[in-house]
Amino acid sequence: MKTTSYKKSNMGTSSTWLAFSVAAVAIISSTLDRGASNVILPNIAEEFVSDIPTAQWINTTFLLMVAALLLPMGRLTDILGSKKIIVSGLIVFLFGGITSALAPSIEILISGRALQGIGGAMVQGTAFVVAISALGERQRGKAAGLVIMFGGLGNVAGTTVGGLVTAYAGWRSVFIVTSLVSGAGALLALLALDTQRGNQIYNSKFDWYGAVLCVSTLSGLLVSIAMSAHFGWSLIPLTIITLSLVSGGLFVWRSLVTDSPILDLQLFKRPIFGLSILSNLICFTGMSSALFLLPFYLKYVQGYPPDKVASVFIPAAACMAIVSPLSGRLSDRFGTRIFTVGGLLLVTIGLMMLSTLDESSNSLIPYFAMIPINVGMGAFYGPNNSAVLAVTPTSNQSSVIGFINLIRNTGSVIAIPVAATIVTLAMNSMGFEANLSAVNYGSDMELISSFIKGMRISFVIFTSASLIGMIMSLYPSPKLFEN
Repeated sequence: MKTTSYKKSNMGTSSTWLAFSVAAVAIISSTLDRGASNVILPNIAEEFVSDIPTAQWINTTFLLMVAALLLPMGRLTDILGSKKIIVSGLIVFLFGGITSALAPSIEILISGRALQGIGGAMVQGTAFVVAISALGERQRGKAAGLVIMFGGLGNVAGTTVGGLVTAYAGWRSVFIVTSLVSGAGALLALLALDTQRGNQIYNSKFDWYGAVLCVSTLSGLLVSIAMSAHFGWSLIPLTIITLSLVSGGLFVWRSLVTDSPILDLQLFKRPIFGLSILSNLICFTGMSSALFLLPFYLKYVQGYPPDKVASVFIPAAACMAIVSPLSGRLSDRFGTRIFTVGGLLLVTIGLMMLSTLDESSNSLIPYFAMIPINVGMGAFYGPNNSAVLAVTPTSNQSSVIGFINLIRNTGSVIAIPVAATIVTLAMNSMGFEANLSAVNYGSDMELISSFIKGMRISFVIFTSASLIGMIMSLYPSPKLFEN
């Protein structure tokens, strides 16, 4: 295998943090772009005379490409080494950003975002590998905590950068700014990282057949879910999801018979691996459901202006940024279980609080609910990743990190159609159109009541799922982290 080491300096631990800064800049470049691109969608739709659902494919395409390619890119990192992949990914991301900035049509812009998605897939998992390599195997939790902290900061900063840059220089300049950050990351990686050969999977071959099956399965599933959010579960999404399930079955078969699979499915025989992955999915789905539904409630039920809606989420995001590295660092010393169980307990409490909301709820409840959800996520994520990696062979580390990132992205993607389906079914049961677009300023009070009913049912379901995830996390932690 190709492993990545770091150029030493006479400044002691400064070389370690220089290497870690590669991971930090890489993560920020991707998350900064995601946050900023959400802000500029209306401007893009206006310039290209496009409706918002069509313009949303600018971001959906990026997310789909990232999710579909995370596993194959993780495996390539296992084989080729993290330096080649992260530098290449940042360069691809840069060119995708330039293509988006210069796009003469929305079709070219979507193509540029697809290119950025390829680069993002190369960067996301590999940045975590670089972070672990920089800080050392004994500080996996700390590395994971810092990674999610920088990811959160990038998302928050992205909305600000997107708004300010668009106001003064136009939406195209946003892609130029994020491309410059990506280019700086590529240059830093070339200077700070050094590649040397290892001997673990150096002779392994990349499973191209498995990669094609993996990408077709994931892209089919995610495209069908994305389409259902816009068009409902019609014939086309159901056909795509059926074909992707067939492809998924072939991917499982291929992974079991080949010597060098994209993902070693034998790892699921280790209970802590499967339970940790599933609890990770549950945690991100629960948090994403709150991020999706709560703005509807704040905006159309409570009548909050956009800046006040944002004020509900900013303190909670700040709390997560503080807790994430602290929890990861402590889990390296005291074990993972107390933090994964405690984190999901906090998420459960926050979701339970949201399930009580109605027209007359105290305006402080959303603030108090989002804080335990975000703090719980911050406490959970790093230790959960550590528990997974503790039972993962080094030769599979990058592909498993890619899988962890895939689970995180999948949780964020599936939460929206699941929550929307629950809410619209409740609305339909009360005689209203099964469409969230019907919920807006000045809606009939009975329609608002039907939305609140569906929202509360949704949060009850996600609360129950989070509680199940907490029970899963009670499984004994790997001994490496208990000592």
